[in-house]
Amino acid sequence: MRNTLTGEIPLVSRDAEMDWILAKLNRPEPAAFVLAGAAGVGKTRLAAEAAKSATALGFTTAQAVASRAAAAIPFGPFAPFLPEAGHPAGDLLELLRRTSDAIVGRAGPDRKLLLVVDDAHFLDEGSAALLHQLVQKGACSVLASLRTPGPAPEPVTALWKDGLAERIDITSWGEAETGAVLTAVLGGPVASGSVRRMWEMSQGNALYLRELLIGAVGSGAMAQTSGIWSLRAPLTAPGRLVELVASRLAGLAPETVAAVELLAAGEPLGIPLLEKIADPAGLEDAEIQGLVHVYHDGRRMEARLAHPVYGEALRQSLPRSRLRRISAILAGAIEATGARRREDLLRQGRWQLDAGGPGEPALLSRAARRASEMFDMDLSARLAQAALDLGGGVDAGLVLGETRFRSGRHAEAEAVLASMVPRCRTDTDLARIASARAHNFHNHLGDLAAATAVLDEALATVTDAGPRFQLLGRLATIKAFEPDPEAALAAAGPLLASDDDVLISRGAYVSSIALALLGRGEESVAAAYTGLESHRRASGIPQLPEAQLLGSVMGHAAGGGLAEAEADAATGAQACLAAGDKEGQASHLFLSGCVLIEQGQLTRAAAAVLDGVSIDREINDVAALRWALSGLALAEAMSGHTDRALAAAAERDLLPATTMMIYETDVVDRGRAWVAVATGELSRACGILSEAAARAEAMHMYIAEARVRHDLARLGHPGAVAARLAALAELTDGTLVTVLAAHAAALAGGSAADLEATGQAFEAMGASLLAAEAYLAAAAGYRSGGLARPASAMTRQAGELAARCGDVSTPGLSFGTQEERLTRREREVAGLAAAGGSSREIAAKLVLSVRTVDNHLQNAYSKLGVTSREELARVLRG
Repeated sequence: MRNTLTGEIPLVSRDAEMDWILAKLNRPEPAAFVLAGAAGVGKTRLAAEAAKSATALGFTTAQAVASRAAAAIPFGPFAPFLPEAGHPAGDLLELLRRTSDAIVGRAGPDRKLLLVVDDAHFLDEGSAALLHQLVQKGACSVLASLRTPGPAPEPVTALWKDGLAERIDITSWGEAETGAVLTAVLGGPVASGSVRRMWEMSQGNALYLRELLIGAVGSGAMAQTSGIWSLRAPLTAPGRLVELVASRLAGLAPETVAAVELLAAGEPLGIPLLEKIADPAGLEDAEIQGLVHVYHDGRRMEARLAHPVYGEALRQSLPRSRLRRISAILAGAIEATGARRREDLLRQGRWQLDAGGPGEPALLSRAARRASEMFDMDLSARLAQAALDLGGGVDAGLVLGETRFRSGRHAEAEAVLASMVPRCRTDTDLARIASARAHNFHNHLGDLAAATAVLDEALATVTDAGPRFQLLGRLATIKAFEPDPEAALAAAGPLLASDDDVLISRGAYVSSIALALLGRGEESVAAAYTGLESHRRASGIPQLPEAQLLGSVMGHAAGGGLAEAEADAATGAQACLAAGDKEGQASHLFLSGCVLIEQGQLTRAAAAVLDGVSIDREINDVAALRWALSGLALAEAMSGHTDRALAAAAERDLLPATTMMIYETDVVDRGRAWVAVATGELSRACGILSEAAARAEAMHMYIAEARVRHDLARLGHPGAVAARLAALAELTDGTLVTVLAAHAAALAGGSAADLEATGQAFEAMGASLLAAEAYLAAAAGYRSGGLARPASAMTRQAGELAARCGDVSTPGLSFGTQEERLTRREREVAGLAAAGGSSREIAAKLVLSVRTVDNHLQNAYSKLGVTSREELARVLRG
């Protein structure tokens, strides 16, 4: 069932303007303002809200609305203020006087009247003169709205030019403000990519944003899935917006409309090209009317429509036959100029496609590659398919296959790529196809054996050094994600030793990830930054250079540089968002969430990962979706949001397992364990973590192992893991594992001073939640030793840190509470009972007798001073 939106868009980021207007109105003398801005930006809405607030200040308000239709009627906007009978026909001066007197008469002796004049640019000559006179005489306060750019009556313009009124320019909303509006209207978080698309199309114009949102929700293009809103289909202009744009074109000269239609089909267009195929007078008129924007791009002068909505609405409303004709004209015109710019290639290919005439396969293939580089997968697929249909070869098939798997159509991608193998005539073609197939098999189809077989087969045939290195680079990447960090480093070595920036960037990418897994954080970060520079110098790499930052995020985090890791993840996510790289953005959002979890910023972590989840669903990246949902479950479980954690875990468990184990232990298994903690199953959680730690150790994933073993310490088993954590600290660099090991040792030894020291180390690292847990444990130790003052100081410090984290609920935060007096088994039984489990269900889960469960439960009741499971749940939540 589709939703229907009604009501107004919230008035966002207008506080400064509103406060300024009301402050001036609150003075004894009348004030005058002109609200200037583009159509739909929110001038009328701001004026209406200001009028409402003025009423509370004791003002009488009156409104006059000008319009294009009424511009020929003298004093038409002010007609409601006049008595119904008696003024000499044609005597404009008398009419001016009478209208002025009628308006001023509403003010009363204190002159507390606010006159609101909407769309003052449409005022007739007499009305404009009246408005100017009222302001000049100070007869009342005035708030007039004016559309810019565009012509306006001279008396209206004179209001601010002569200093009679204050001009307040109302600007469009920025992206962040647009996101805030969407969240408020929809009542929940909105995917960042969808916010970006809505902002790009609306340009922050309140009217356009409202219509786009109503249309998107009404059509089902914008929908909510598992707690987040996102665009599921391309954003199009709804009927009312198409009609609004059509009304702006109504009455314009044919040559003006023709220029606007050319730009709708081909924007941006160079002025020299446009003047060859359009009437220059029409272009000039379109610019004067505010429909076209002319600007410099380097040494070229170009034109585009003044607002993206115009182009979208016109492309939807143009007859297909006319759009084909315009596309043919544009394709011919740009071909005649030589298509010298890189962007010209893509536009020429698109216009050939839209014109429906015969296309040139090689040109369409190159255009498809360019569209893919710009992350326009729909256009890339159209161009590549057209190239193949016209006899294009491996180039067309490769880009079509890549476009298919990057759009989530993995089986189709393999079918296309496999069909290209017999067409390969060079080692370069064989390597490119084999590498793409191996990536699709490994990352998307979850078939490691097939990926390896494809690479082995190609390596047995390919002899040229460059193509062999490409295949070895793909093999090294697979090793990094299996993961087999030592094998990945060995495979990346020859790539790093080459003098080819493409190979160096691939080797650095693999090395930075492998080194981070091994706990060699400094080397990892250095390798990632080397890869970033090589990637920027190279050409022909489908990913953005910021893909290299994935390794630096992992490397910083491995060494305890959580702030640096967060910064690199944010940089990568923003770069991918700006470029339209959905897969890259989702990867950076996922890692950002992981870093925020380590910082204890669980609300922010859940928001980042949920954003990534929406993208992974959209592009059908099953492995990445599995990891992201696990990260979401982990953040929500540590927050105490049990229902949300269970929902994320349930969706994850419906997905197939992946052959890539890189995040299985410290994200997927930790997510499972902390969901068990949230539901009161501490023994199960510890079992999950113990098995995960053993697997991480076997794969030499030292940072993952350290995180998992430290969780065991946090859940009551510090003595069992302290020695191994100390050994891991010797194997890794940086401060992270060293502090984790020190915390486990302090928990095992019970030294309050040592616990305080580890709390300080966690706090310096930016790990606020872990610091709070350490300080509370220190407080309990000081308290048991009779040291009340340091105990209070530690408790206060822990409370401040926990408050910064937002919603948090971990066993480590129970130190110093009534719950601390419970034994580990009593806490476990109490947690399961508080979650709604019956004694029989708890006994089955913990492999105990029902009598034993009841005995533990009665002990918990006695220690906590409660008499029922409802009271028990309240105490534990508190």
